[in-house]
Amino acid sequence: MTELASIQNLHFLRPGWLLLLIPFALISFLQWRSGDLGRQWQGVIAPHLLPRMVVSGSQRQLVSPLWVSVFVLPLLAVALAGPSWKRGESPFAVDSAALVIAVDLSESMEGKDLQPDRLQRARSKILELSQARGDARTALLAYAGSGHTVLPLTNDANVLLHYLEALQVGMLPKRGKSPESILPMARELLAEGGGTLLLLGDGAPENSIETYRALSDEKGVQLIVWGMGKTQEEMDKDAERGLKSSALPLNEAGLMTLSDAGDGVYQRVTPDDEDVTRILQTIDSHYELSGDSSRPWMDGGYYLVWPIVLLFLLWFRKGWALRW
Repeated sequence: MTELASIQNLHFLRPGWLLLLIPFALISFLQWRSGDLGRQWQGVIAPHLLPRMVVSGSQRQLVSPLWVSVFVLPLLAVALAGPSWKRGESPFAVDSAALVIAVDLSESMEGKDLQPDRLQRARSKILELSQARGDARTALLAYAGSGHTVLPLTNDANVLLHYLEALQVGMLPKRGKSPESILPMARELLAEGGGTLLLLGDGAPENSIETYRALSDEKGVQLIVWGMGKTQEEMDKDAERGLKSSALPLNEAGLMTLSDAGDGVYQRVTPDDEDVTRILQTIDSHYELSGDSSRPWMDGGYYLVWPIVLLFLLWFRKGWALRW
């Protein structure tokens, strides 16, 4: 599939240079005709004697200035035209790969259906994701009944970890669960280069869902919803094994509806790092697609320089120029 995509993307950065193929073809044709001894002497020698009087010798051998030029000149024209089939790295790659993380700090995040609790599990998952992303720019938001910016975009993972550890349930001034309250801040942070809004929580009220529909119309912004907690069915199975929990079940339907409203992706928390891997792939895929237009096309003409130079070395052969 990659090779097919490369062929479909093949184009020329400077197509005007391909016009050189016309004079190159004309010159090569005239030179070929001038090397035809029969044509040169047909006006002097009788036609019935011409085949016996003219000896072509080695005029038509492959390694000759004419035939080498037939390969070199088109290669030169194609190289100057700048063939390109893939994009290079954007000089604004760091700015384009922004990630805004919004963490639910409502009371339900104290649920211990995930050990040690939902918020602590969310912290550890964010830490894994941050370590996998390296020095990519990341911001941290928090919400309960209201939304707040905890950390603006930064590429310092240590600073992110410091603020992440400070997040606690009940630290925000307004109780409740309003994931829509972080949208104005997320839009402002992602206004320049776009990026991904990653929302971690255990539910979403119905009145929040409609607000996220407008997010699907915003170009360059991707929504990922990361569900933290266990569903009622999973909690019932735990209770049968004697693992009772007073936590409210994960409102997975609400989170999935919220994700669909924002044309986003929903991911359940997993006991291993499978969820982190999937989210990281989703972030990277969005960055490649959204940043594609800002990435410059690579000039493939440089790859043709070496064959052109190697063929041009034949011009240093003794007597080569005289054979024209």
